[in-house]
Amino acid sequence: MEYTKLTVEKQDGYVVAAINNPPANALSQAVLAELNSLLDECLNDDEVRVIVLTGTGEKLFSAGADIKEFASIRAGNKPRISGHDVFLKIENYPKPVIAAMQGSAFGGGNELAMSCHLRILSASAKVGLPEVKLGIIPGWGGTQRLPRLIGKTKALEVMLTGDPLTAEEALQYGLVNKVVPAEQVLPEARALAARLAKGAPIAMREILMAVTRGLNTSLEEGIKIEQAGSAVVFASEDAREGATAFLEKRPPNFKGR
Repeated sequence: MEYTKLTVEKQDGYVVAAINNPPANALSQAVLAELNSLLDECLNDDEVRVIVLTGTGEKLFSAGADIKEFASIRAGNKPRISGHDVFLKIENYPKPVIAAMQGSAFGGGNELAMSCHLRILSASAKVGLPEVKLGIIPGWGGTQRLPRLIGKTKALEVMLTGDPLTAEEALQYGLVNKVVPAEQVLPEARALAARLAKGAPIAMREILMAVTRGLNTSLEEGIKIEQAGSAVVFASEDAREGATAFLEKRPPNFKGR
């Protein structure tokens, strides 16, 4: 499909989608709708094994929700598409989704990044949930994902003060996987996506599922989820290919079957 709020580029094995909604890359209804469509489109495309989400411009990955649309919501108009739904779809997505944060991410922009599986952040950027300063709360999963990622104590400090974390702090607390200079964010994300795209799609799908679902249940139930995933993986052609390639001392050629 054609996108107007996303710049979509398909590479060998992965897609790079940049939010293109200047000046702040706000997550308007139009942006959320296109993100949702992108996820559906890539889900049904076997050639796409990884998605990289980034933003256009140097300063902002995304400043969050479109404040101009708040008045309509306050008036009782239900949003056509919910950030909750889109971000849950990303979190439960069966293919790795990487946030390439070339700039700062605030509010909903940070909540979008937190729903992704992996995050690379610019060394000059900041991330935060400043909603309390507007008299509201993080409304697209921030109150739930941030404590799960960095722990309750620090998460409460971030949300109650509304003060952002520096890139160094975000790395220290485990909010992001890597911090690099701004100009290296997208190349780093591309390199990681290319590497993952050569991996075993079924195994990665089951890892994503086991971790995401397992964290929301008991250890015992999580083990059951893992065991079910193991059964699926061991019955796949990819598992046989992986073992054969290891014995033959060659790179495996995973087909996702």
